[in-house]
Amino acid sequence: MPQLIVPIAAGVAGSLTSSFVAASIGGTFGVIVGGIAGAVVSFGVSYAGSKIFGKEPDKPKFDPIPLAADIKGGGRTQMVRQPITSHRIVYGETRVSGPLVFIHSRPVSVSSNKLDILHVVIVLAAHESEAINSIYFNEDAVALDGNGDATEDPYKQGSDVFASVYKHLGTDTQTADQVLVDNSDGKWTAGHRLRGLTYIHAQLRYDEKAYAAGLPNISAVVKGRKVYDPRTETTAWSDNAALCILDYVMASFGLGATIDEIDTDSFIAAANICDEDVDTLDSTEKRYTCNGVVDLGSKPRDILEDMLTCCAGFLTYTGGKWRLKVGAYEAPVMTIEPKHARQPLLFMPHRSRRKLVNTIRGAFISPDHEWQPTDYPQVTRDVYVAQDGDEEAAATLDLPYTQSHSMAQRIAMIALEKNRRQKQIVFPSNLIGFQVAAGSTIAVDWPRMGLAGLPCQVTNWLMTEDMGVDLTLDEDGADIYAFSSSDLLPFDGVPAVVAPNNQSVPPTNPTNLQASAGDDYIVVSWNPVTDQDLRYVELWEHTADSEDPESEASRVLEVVGNQVTRSNLPGQTALYYWVRSVDRYGNKSDFIGPASATTTGDEAITLILE
Repeated sequence: MPQLIVPIAAGVAGSLTSSFVAASIGGTFGVIVGGIAGAVVSFGVSYAGSKIFGKEPDKPKFDPIPLAADIKGGGRTQMVRQPITSHRIVYGETRVSGPLVFIHSRPVSVSSNKLDILHVVIVLAAHESEAINSIYFNEDAVALDGNGDATEDPYKQGSDVFASVYKHLGTDTQTADQVLVDNSDGKWTAGHRLRGLTYIHAQLRYDEKAYAAGLPNISAVVKGRKVYDPRTETTAWSDNAALCILDYVMASFGLGATIDEIDTDSFIAAANICDEDVDTLDSTEKRYTCNGVVDLGSKPRDILEDMLTCCAGFLTYTGGKWRLKVGAYEAPVMTIEPKHARQPLLFMPHRSRRKLVNTIRGAFISPDHEWQPTDYPQVTRDVYVAQDGDEEAAATLDLPYTQSHSMAQRIAMIALEKNRRQKQIVFPSNLIGFQVAAGSTIAVDWPRMGLAGLPCQVTNWLMTEDMGVDLTLDEDGADIYAFSSSDLLPFDGVPAVVAPNNQSVPPTNPTNLQASAGDDYIVVSWNPVTDQDLRYVELWEHTADSEDPESEASRVLEVVGNQVTRSNLPGQTALYYWVRSVDRYGNKSDFIGPASATTTGDEAITLILE
């Protein structure tokens, strides 16, 4: 029976040479079916490959200037207003928003007909979560008390509360939000429990200062899904990268694998490696954590590749078992020699120049920058730049599930060092190849090729019709994964994300206030205010000078430009004017003024009738 190769995405060619080329990407993803004893399935996904080198089939796989991967960070913190959206899974802890599933407005009280209260319900995750922590309105964290009521200006002014947020974790026993049941005119009932969904209900009371820019974008920092740990056989929240990947592989929304299809020893070993403490510039951190959002509208291949970036991982499916290897050196499990070969091996000692990189840069999700995608310090090696003729050859590796710049640098270092280990081998082995699987580390002794115990990782495993196994091997080594804290660069020079003229920054004061009069009018002007978030300029008027215009004068106009004419005024009338800027957040500048003028027309005659 001839061999059949059915590519799913990256494609695995049918010849030995083209199979070798595909495996050299580090991201071969296909189903390989053999004709011996039914079917043999071999399947592998790497964190590298298309994440670094792009997915365009017509471009070289190792491109010096590759396409950047989508960091998938900005959109996940935005509220979504559309009737149908894909579910989201939160692993670890991150900031997230989601679809608006309910909106209702009502008066403050039965005696009012103004719809000043707005209720919104936002689903954050399609599962039970560990906790909902900080709540954000736009880019500002909102301080809440134990009842969910805001405690600080502008969402609490005096005794008036203008924002309340009620949190629901999606437990099986979750009851309907009672505030909504009591205040939605029957639209939200006791049956609206939303079990299995993590959501927040925000009750917003309109106030010009609190909501000057309209309905804010509401998001939350969520400690997400509880995951199974085969080491303890318990299910609890964890940001351990291996356990989060295991959860996706086993979950019904993921690959749906059973425990019998899991090589638990490999996942336990990977989880232990992820939990190891490693040095940072000034402390320690776990070797690998997973903190991010899975959008179930994405392809499983893309989800796995993104998740594997957080641990420099390599996931395989061979012999009916899922196995995981994370970014740490494993000693060779065996040594293969010429006597183990069915045919001459195919040896590539060097990659072509266009397939080499000497610099890796990209973005990670930074909690210190409002949980937004932020560039981590680029990783480069002067020795590699010198080898490449002093020319930078950069690749992009974005890390959507990584929230530490030092962890991001370590992962990028591994990717760079793997790229510079250039030896690649296709080894047509005899039956000894059945003792290893994709992801295993083996040593190669082949004196004629100058190979003496060269450690290699099996990146592709293919059974042949003549009872052999073709092994695709990439050079490996302990030095690829070794690092010192001195290799890390400080995370300096990246400014925090601050919205211009935000709620703590008043707008610019108007300048050069002037007033000039005619017979029955007064023209008031000032220099334009150039703030990008300016909403309008208030004009205040009084018949006398005042040190406190807000108490004694009257606000007569809200002006978008920088000039206004007060018409139809009596003659011989003296008026005083003040102006101040107001931005879209409701912040107000200082008063400027007064400027005064007197109309020049005849004094109005007042008739007194007796």
